Amino acid sequence: MKQFKLSRQVYYILLFVLILTVVLEFTRSQSMLSLGGRMNDHELTGNQGTVNALTAEQVAALDEDKTLLLYDPSVTFSKRVEGNAEHMLGYMKKAHDVVDVAEYEGNGTGYSSVIIAFSDLKKMRNAGWLPNFVERGGRVLFAAMPSVDDVLYSMYRKLGIDELGDYDLTEGIELKTNVLIHSAGDKFSKVTIENTSLQVHLSAESTVHAVDLNGMPLMWESDLGKGKFIVFNGTMLQEKMSRGILAGGINMLHDDDIYPVINTKMMYIDDFPAPLPQGVAKDIFEEYKLDMPRFFKEVWWPDMLRMAAARDLKYTGVVIQSYNNNVKPPFDDTKDSDGTTLVTFGLEVLKRGGEIGIHGYNHQSLTMDPRISAGFGYKPWQSVSDMEEAVRTAKSFINSKFPNYRLHNYVPPSNALTAEGREALKKGWPELQSISAVYAEDPLNLSYVQEFGVASDGIVELPRVTSGYKQDEFNDWAAINTASSIGVFSHFIHPDDILDHERSFPFSWEQLFKMTNDFISKITGRFSWLRSMTASEASVEVERFTLSEPHFVHAADGIEGYVNNYKEGSKLYYILRSEKSITDEVNCKVQRIDDGVYLVEARAAKFTIGLEG
Repeated sequence: MKQFKLSRQVYYILLFVLILTVVLEFTRSQSMLSLGGRMNDHELTGNQGTVNALTAEQVAALDEDKTLLLYDPSVTFSKRVEGNAEHMLGYMKKAHDVVDVAEYEGNGTGYSSVIIAFSDLKKMRNAGWLPNFVERGGRVLFAAMPSVDDVLYSMYRKLGIDELGDYDLTEGIELKTNVLIHSAGDKFSKVTIENTSLQVHLSAESTVHAVDLNGMPLMWESDLGKGKFIVFNGTMLQEKMSRGILAGGINMLHDDDIYPVINTKMMYIDDFPAPLPQGVAKDIFEEYKLDMPRFFKEVWWPDMLRMAAARDLKYTGVVIQSYNNNVKPPFDDTKDSDGTTLVTFGLEVLKRGGEIGIHGYNHQSLTMDPRISAGFGYKPWQSVSDMEEAVRTAKSFINSKFPNYRLHNYVPPSNALTAEGREALKKGWPELQSISAVYAEDPLNLSYVQEFGVASDGIVELPRVTSGYKQDEFNDWAAINTASSIGVFSHFIHPDDILDHERSFPFSWEQLFKMTNDFISKITGRFSWLRSMTASEASVEVERFTLSEPHFVHAADGIEGYVNNYKEGSKLYYILRSEKSITDEVNCKVQRIDDGVYLVEARAAKFTIGLEG
């Protein structure tokens, strides 16, 4: 048999092709990163470059409105309502004092408004001062349904109630006004909203903002003398995802109310880029005649790109290097690491203005707590140094493909992270700027639950609010509450959610994609003013939002704004609620976004909004 031999020229050609492939992969990543500033240079700066519009003496001389927040620390419900109210007052930059009702001996003097965050009015030393306070021009928000007792009977008509009955379970909610921005007329079922409420019949003079699905009033306001009462007739303001309603109530405590918002929308793809699922999924193959790698490359990803273009989204993709369960170094046994997938999809994300972050060396949450690890079926880590080494390994893997790219954002696997894990992150990743876990409360106490802001260690807390592909009424509720209260939309999905029957059953990818697209379209349509950002871009905005200290002077013909810790050359955003017309805009731009609701873009440390009407 004649032996087949390759000529020396063929070997040269093969070697040339190999070298060319390596060079092309490298140059692709370098050229794509260099185009349009793709190095991810959105850096936190702290107070560098900030100016103050007012001195401390000038701030003190303003004599700004202050709110008194009364609560009962002996009752869990009251503590939860108080916690949400205090966070919202903080986000809205409203001056306030939080006081134990058992210790308060005053009558509202020194305050323009009062929030009642407890039900048992008998806990007050003398509740009779409340109507007198309102008649003199004060505002009172009942953030908790009052208990039926002699105190309530003595004042219920002054709250706008004609007839007062017993307690009842109220189901669902219908919004009668835009107490939540752009949501007047919205209805939510008992699956999402339930309250314990009082059976009431209101006076004709009361303005109703929300009712249950049977028409029972849940939120209203009633004038009394020079002031007014705002009443929330329920128990759901103890829930974090109802803070938008609470923000709406706080708005009513002030005329021509203005408060800061972050003004951002974000979309995360967890486990992406990551090693693609292998093999064949029956449902997908029957519909598309593709195995899983080809499905994700040829169907799922093009659909996601199409949605991003149509809905003005910037994807933040967070990388998983391997799906092994190894929690002990060395971390070099990564048979499923896929550098080609990282480069291919990573470049697609970056060239469309997106960002790459880190999800993990593997999908083992950074915690040494066995309870948390067991809750997700993971292994607990044995030391901070082991976790630190895993973080360094993931960072090195990504930098091997994108050498000059700056990695800033971390998403914890399964949204779980403990103090030891955070320590490992900071040691292994000095450039870390933000952590994105979850905003919603976790009844199992497994997740890392966050507030938006800058932590004491300088890392930005940048939680995600909603998740998943499937149509979900709770997602709608959470999204509109968060957009109304702090001006944020933040959603995340996993590529392989469609392979998980619990997360996708019984829907096909086509149906799941339509539901996701419809949800994104609905929220971004209503809140079209939200700015599309990556995690790093949003981190910079959260830092500016957190550090800024706005002060406002209200007059009959307008509002003067003064911002301390203002970053020169930047823009800050505010929501203004007023029934008046805009007559002037100095160092700002004012855009109407709903009936009586405006977005204010401040462009200097001092700005003025003219009002008439």
